[in-house]
Amino acid sequence: MSKAKLFGILVAIVASTAPVHAQPADVPALVKLVETQPTDMDKSTWKEKRREAARKLAQSKDKRAVPVLIKLAETETFDIIGEIAIEGLGNLGDQAAVPALQKIANDVGREKAQREIAKKALGKLGASTTGTPTPTTTGTTTGGTTTTPGGTTTGTPVGPTVGVTTGSDLTVGGGTEPAGTAGSALLGEPKPTAGLPDLPELPEDTLAAFERITFALGTAQLGYDTVRERLAFDADVSGLYAKRVERERMAWGLDAGAHVVAGFINPSGRAQVRGAQVNLAGGGEARFYSGNLYGVGKAALGFQLSYISAKDADPGVMNTSDTRYTTDLQIALGGGYGRLLDVGGAIRVRRLSRTLDAARALGKPIDPATAKKLELTWWALRGERSSFRALVATVAILREAGILLVEPDSALTYEILNVLRDSQLFLRPSGLDLQLVFGEGYLIRPDEGMGIVAPSGEEGRVEQVLVSAGYGAQLAEDKLEISGTAYGRMRLFAPDEQPAPWAIGATARLRRFTYGDHGDPFGAFDLAGDVRLSDDDVDFMDPNIESELGLRVSGQLGFTWWLNQASGFRLAATVAADGGEVFVGAQLSASYGFLDATFSGI
Repeated sequence: MSKAKLFGILVAIVASTAPVHAQPADVPALVKLVETQPTDMDKSTWKEKRREAARKLAQSKDKRAVPVLIKLAETETFDIIGEIAIEGLGNLGDQAAVPALQKIANDVGREKAQREIAKKALGKLGASTTGTPTPTTTGTTTGGTTTTPGGTTTGTPVGPTVGVTTGSDLTVGGGTEPAGTAGSALLGEPKPTAGLPDLPELPEDTLAAFERITFALGTAQLGYDTVRERLAFDADVSGLYAKRVERERMAWGLDAGAHVVAGFINPSGRAQVRGAQVNLAGGGEARFYSGNLYGVGKAALGFQLSYISAKDADPGVMNTSDTRYTTDLQIALGGGYGRLLDVGGAIRVRRLSRTLDAARALGKPIDPATAKKLELTWWALRGERSSFRALVATVAILREAGILLVEPDSALTYEILNVLRDSQLFLRPSGLDLQLVFGEGYLIRPDEGMGIVAPSGEEGRVEQVLVSAGYGAQLAEDKLEISGTAYGRMRLFAPDEQPAPWAIGATARLRRFTYGDHGDPFGAFDLAGDVRLSDDDVDFMDPNIESELGLRVSGQLGFTWWLNQASGFRLAATVAADGGEVFVGAQLSASYGFLDATFSGI
């Protein structure tokens, strides 16, 4: 055997017995891959490579990986890469990660699994989940040199650099990331949140509830006639506040509203005309259930002020001024069967479930406890001017419950936002309610003087029987609604000098809600019919007056374009027959509402 060949064999033997050393991770390259998608790599492939790069950084034992892992832990709330980063910060052993981990561990807006991983990571670092930690390193990083109180350490920082850490804010890349951030690159830059909001307190057995404030502007105009030098103004506005809570054994509700019609004409000189009518109304109801049967107590108060004042241009002509007051006070006791609920909140949950299922992102059905948490969260966030917090909170709740198992992509995020912003999910009745009550009231009418009876014919003490019915059903995956109401009223025990009128009526309505391909709410078509029959019983005053029934039949076809949960524009065409006369007309109306909140636990 030649010497050269023998030497080669000896070298191979030595090489095979020498210890093998792992190649150190290329930290700068891994950081670059985490932060920037390569131009030659599609998103799904990059996401997998990005997760693998984060795992390598978490195992690298290289302190240069800490800043990028902190950023991932803070911002990646929808992807597994966030959990990889949280766990890696505990393994790297750098105390600079403590503030970020404490935020995550205490942020109820994060899913439970991430909070638990953060607590374990803090345990590895010897830190508690609360308190204000003192950083081990302060200073600034510029170029390739990091300055610390103990001296200067050279290096090659890549990506965002960690600066001074104090209190509960972490300075990253020259900016401050407030505590409790949530979001991802998909949702834009992380925005500050305080986790889930404080939820409204509703009893555990609550079946449904709502609270709303609505304002409607009928007309408002201000004009000046330069020829007659006359200023004129008129307005028609109204507002309503309503709240109701339906529980298994009892229910209560209240409402209060106001309607004002006012105007003036003010030409030059002495002449003036002023007029106003103000209507105030309020009421409350309490029910107590035994199965489907219930006893009910009701109270209502109404007040009307009418005012008119006119001054003639001629000082010698007497001025006219008239002010009148009308007041109604009613209480009623009775019973009924069933209940009619506003199920808009439940429909929103069902829409959300169908949206996730269509995107194959639904891990399991939305259970009642999660549905309740979602609805109360939306209720608490109803005053937000944007849907950001509602979106972040909704995704966090769904992920914590194991219902949403993937990060929403841009298409799914858009569709979830459409569900949250759906303006057609209020005043959506479901159920059957029948009621019979006996009412006792007192009516105050304007004094006509000289023994003239009030125009209505009724005043003073009034007893009456009131019957009402309501029905609602949501069909075709909640895109079709059928509803109706009916009423009846008859006065009892009327004095000889006063009439005993009666009235009945019924309304039926069909609504079809329209949506785009990705859940965009467009509006609702509606078809309604109404019939009313009454007898004012005025013939008792004069036998020569022939009693005549009043009959009104009307139909309406319209479309409503909703702007938000209680605001929109409505255009409708109406045909009505009343007292032998036929009316044809069109109506354009607008309403604005806010603080609209609903909950439905069915």
